[in-house]
Amino acid sequence: MIDSLHLQNFKCFEDEHLPFAALTLLSGLNGSGKSSIMQSLLLVRQLTLQSGLQPSRISFSGEYVDLGRGRDVLFTSATNDAFAIGVKDDAVGDVRLEFQVERETGDTAWTTHDSVRKDATQLALDGFALFSGVGGAGRLAEFNYLNAERFGPRKALPTEGSRGQAFNLGAHGEYVLDALLVHQDRITLSSGDPRRIEGAEGDRLRDQLDAWLAEISPGVRLAIAGVPNADLAVGSFSFGREGELRSPEYRATNVGFGLSYILPVLAALLSAPQGGLVLIENPEAHLHPRGQTKMGELCARAAAAGVQVIIETHSDHVLDGARLSVRGQIVAPKDLRFHYLFQNGGKAERRSPSVDADGRLSEWPEGFFDQHRRNAAGLVRPRAN
Repeated sequence: MIDSLHLQNFKCFEDEHLPFAALTLLSGLNGSGKSSIMQSLLLVRQLTLQSGLQPSRISFSGEYVDLGRGRDVLFTSATNDAFAIGVKDDAVGDVRLEFQVERETGDTAWTTHDSVRKDATQLALDGFALFSGVGGAGRLAEFNYLNAERFGPRKALPTEGSRGQAFNLGAHGEYVLDALLVHQDRITLSSGDPRRIEGAEGDRLRDQLDAWLAEISPGVRLAIAGVPNADLAVGSFSFGREGELRSPEYRATNVGFGLSYILPVLAALLSAPQGGLVLIENPEAHLHPRGQTKMGELCARAAAAGVQVIIETHSDHVLDGARLSVRGQIVAPKDLRFHYLFQNGGKAERRSPSVDADGRLSEWPEGFFDQHRRNAAGLVRPRAN
């Protein structure tokens, strides 16, 4: 598990240590630094997966992030031309990547790279399993990242091609149907798994996925069919409560955005094994308030199952779902971290409220999910003549 992240001169961060927990929730106004935190972690993974690297030159454009050149990443008010990303992991200790920016060209070179092996063809973080790929036998998913811009309703989605052990959803959720086709009967949630819904039809991923979809939209059920000759997978939804006839299967484009947008999020959180890492931007997108609360609960349940979950969210309902899970003793208070980011003179800063066993926060910083209270106060305030 990632214990902490240290950013120096990286984008809007001058020098920041961020502690992480099993579930870490990043919030704040737009442009406050939330995405930069996610990008720093994604950059580390991206660098471990790139091939054909020259020993002294680094590319910040790839599968997960496209950050431009080194000068685009360097903190505006930096007193030198170097920046660093440090990650402390409970399995391998500290990994620190330092980069030197050439201001005139914008190119970036390594300066130090503790625990890093690099040559003309490969760069790898030794032993960094959370970032460097799939783990041992039976561990089908070590890492999944879902961008805020996910695939919405489509007539069909592409297949991934390799169809290997990894449960690969794609950064935009584009491979979710293919991943489910391959693994929905292979992955099971045991009776002790906090993510498991007891009333589901079974323990298989497909059964639990349907049960969680029904928590979002009661009575909904997913059906998937492959079209091998076209390298496509087709998903459809039907509706019907217990004891009623089910509706016909509707293509995703006739159902709306919510179910298609939430499908890869549910798949990532339910499929991840103990020790896995899931990063999700805006898991609440296109969901109604009850569904957003349920997403916060599922994130907490995944954390209780041993999955590290890092989310960026603007939803107070997601926050409440996580807090209610603490109050319901699903997850321990120590396993949650809340970071509220804000700008101060062009530099990102943070406040980090803690949560107690009753789900109460130690503080409510100004701007931290307080808009509902502000709106309510404005509605009861006497109108001016």
